[in-house]
Amino acid sequence: MKKGFTLTELIAVIAILSLLILLATGIFINMQRVALEGQYSNVLIDIENKAEEYARDISTTDVLYINVDFLIKNGYIQGDEGNLLYDPRDNSVMNCYMIHIVLKDGVYEANLLEDENLMNEDGTCDVTHIETGAVGLLCNDTNCSSGWYDRDITLSIKGLSEEDILNSKVEWTSLLGTYVVQNKGEEKVLEVSPNTVLNTTYNVTITTPEETYHVTQNILIDKENPIIVSAELPVSYTGTQYLEIDANDVGGSGIFGYAITDKDCEILIDSDFSSTNVSVNQSGTLYVCAKDNAGNIGSYELNVAEVTFDYNNTSSNTNTEIPVYYLEQNTNYPLLEPTRNGYTFNSWVDENGDRVYGFENLENGDRIEATWDIIDVDIPADKIDKDTVGVTIENKINMILVLDVSGSMSGSDLSNLKEVSNNLINSMSFQVGSTISIIEFESSASILLENRTSASEATRTINGLRASGGTDFVNALSKTQTILNRNNFNKEETFVIFVSDGVDSDYSGQYASTVRSMVNTVYAIGIGSGANATKLRMIASSGGYFNSSSGLESLSQIFTKIQEEIREEVTIRSVEGLIELPNLYVTTDYPFILNVGTGDLEFPSISSISDILTVVNGTYYLDLTKVDNKYKLDGNFSNFSFTYYYS
Repeated sequence: MKKGFTLTELIAVIAILSLLILLATGIFINMQRVALEGQYSNVLIDIENKAEEYARDISTTDVLYINVDFLIKNGYIQGDEGNLLYDPRDNSVMNCYMIHIVLKDGVYEANLLEDENLMNEDGTCDVTHIETGAVGLLCNDTNCSSGWYDRDITLSIKGLSEEDILNSKVEWTSLLGTYVVQNKGEEKVLEVSPNTVLNTTYNVTITTPEETYHVTQNILIDKENPIIVSAELPVSYTGTQYLEIDANDVGGSGIFGYAITDKDCEILIDSDFSSTNVSVNQSGTLYVCAKDNAGNIGSYELNVAEVTFDYNNTSSNTNTEIPVYYLEQNTNYPLLEPTRNGYTFNSWVDENGDRVYGFENLENGDRIEATWDIIDVDIPADKIDKDTVGVTIENKINMILVLDVSGSMSGSDLSNLKEVSNNLINSMSFQVGSTISIIEFESSASILLENRTSASEATRTINGLRASGGTDFVNALSKTQTILNRNNFNKEETFVIFVSDGVDSDYSGQYASTVRSMVNTVYAIGIGSGANATKLRMIASSGGYFNSSSGLESLSQIFTKIQEEIREEVTIRSVEGLIELPNLYVTTDYPFILNVGTGDLEFPSISSISDILTVVNGTYYLDLTKVDNKYKLDGNFSNFSFTYYYS
C-alpha cells in the first residue's frame, strides 16, 4: 500500500512554494520598476533635447530658465492628454518642472530640475521665475495675447535676468502719448488702466550696461459691456423662429456672439453664443445676451409668449399643430391664413369658441383652432333607378365584342349571348360618336364588324351568329389587336368584352397584355361550368373577370354591371358640402357604393352609412365634411365618387 505525505512534509512543501512565489513576485515588481525607469529616462532625454533645441532657435547666450509647460505651449514637445505631461513612474504631472539651460563651449546643455516643481495651489505653473532668453513683454506675468483683455494690464519685461532688469534704464512710450522713464534700481513695470477702451501700441526701450533692446507690443483692452438696443422676434409659421438683434459695442472689441437664456448671462460659455442666428424655442422671461471679443456681456430682458395654432377640426392625414412664439410687448403680427384642399379658411377661434382677430387677443399658453368652410365641388356619381333593366351608356365609347361561337355554345348559351349583346348594343349612344366592332372565334377567328356606328347593323350581325368548331383564344386576341392597331382608338374610351364557354388548353397568355395596354378595360366572361377561369383571368383586366353559371339571368346581371361601369358618370355639385340624395334606396341587392380612391366600399343599409349622411326634413344628404373626416381625404375629392339607387 502506497503511503501519502506526512504533515511535516506538507508544511515543508507549502513553505517552499511560498518562497518561490515571493521570489517570482519580487522579480516581477523589480522588472516593472526597471521598465518604468526606462520610460522616464526616455521622457527626460526628450525634454532636455527639446529645451536645447529651443535655445538654439533663439540663439541666446543668456542662462535660460523655462518649464516643461513652456515647451508644450510653444510646440516643442507633445503632452500626453489635455497638454499635460505625466511621469510614467507615478503618473504625476511634470508641466511645472523647471529646466536650466546654459551655453558651454558653444553647446547648449539643459537639465531638468526635479527639485523645482513650481506649481501653484490652483494647479497652474508659477511663471515668475521663467527666463526664456527672448526679450519681450509680459501681460500680468504671462505672455501677452494679441487679442482683447477685459481688465487692466501690468506690463513687465521678460527674457532678461532680474539683475539685468534692475540695472537697466527703461523708457515706455505709446501712440496715445505715454512717456514713462524708469532708471537703474527702479521697478520696471507699467500699469495700463484705461477708463473704457484702449487700442494702442507700446514701445519699450531697455538699456542695459551691455546692450539696448527695443520691444513693441500692441495692447487691446475693452472694459465696456456691449449695448443691446433692441431685440425683435418676427412670427414665423414655417419653421424655427430667430431673433433680430440690434446691438453695438461702440468702439470696443466688437460683438463675439449672441445667446438667449432663462438664467444669468454671466454663466454662459463661448459655445452658447452664436455669431449668426439665435433661435427661440421657449416662453417666459428670457434674457438676450451679447458678448464682445473681450468677454464683456450685456443683457436685454424679453417676455416671450407661446401660442399653438391647431388645424385639426377637419380631416388630416397628419396632425398639424404649430407652436408660435411672440413678444408680449409687441403683438403687431398678422395671424396665419392657412390653406387646405377642399376648404376655405374661415377664422381662428379660442378654446371658448370665440373668434380671435389678432395676437392682442392672446395670452401665453393659448391654443387656437382653425375653422373651415367646405368648397362647393363637383362630385362624380352614378345615380341609378333600381327599377331600370340595363343601363344606358351615354358617353362615347369604342366597344369590341369578342364572342365564342364554338360548337359547345350551340343552343341556349348562344341564344342568351345574342340577347344580352343586343341589349348592350341598344344601350350605346351612337349619336355621340360611339363605335362597335364584333369578332367571332372558334378554331379560327373573323372580324365581322369594325369601327361601325349603326346599332341595327350590329344587331343583325349578332343575330346571324352560328355555333361550330373548337376554341382558339390566340386567334381571337390577334384579331382584337388588329382592330386596335388599325383604328388608333382613345384608350380611355375603348372596352373589350371577351366571352367564352370553353377552354383553350394551349393558351398561355399571348396578346393579352398588349390588348390590355391599349384599352381602358378588358372584361372576360366565362359561361357555364366548362369555362376555365384561370385562362380567362389571363385575358381580363384586374377585376374584369366574371362567370355566368345560371343562364340568361346571370349573364344579364353581368352585362348590366359592365354597362354600369362603362356608362358616363353623373356630376353632382355639392352645396355647402351637402349632396342631395332624393328617394335614396339601399338594400343588400342595391347597396350604396362609395369609392374614396382605395376601391369600392359597399353599404347594405341606410343605417350602415348614417355616419356620413345628414337628414334635413326627411331628405337624405351625403355630408362631404363627414366623409372627409371619416376617410381622411384631406379635402381632396378628386378621387372620390359614389353610386346610389333611388326608388
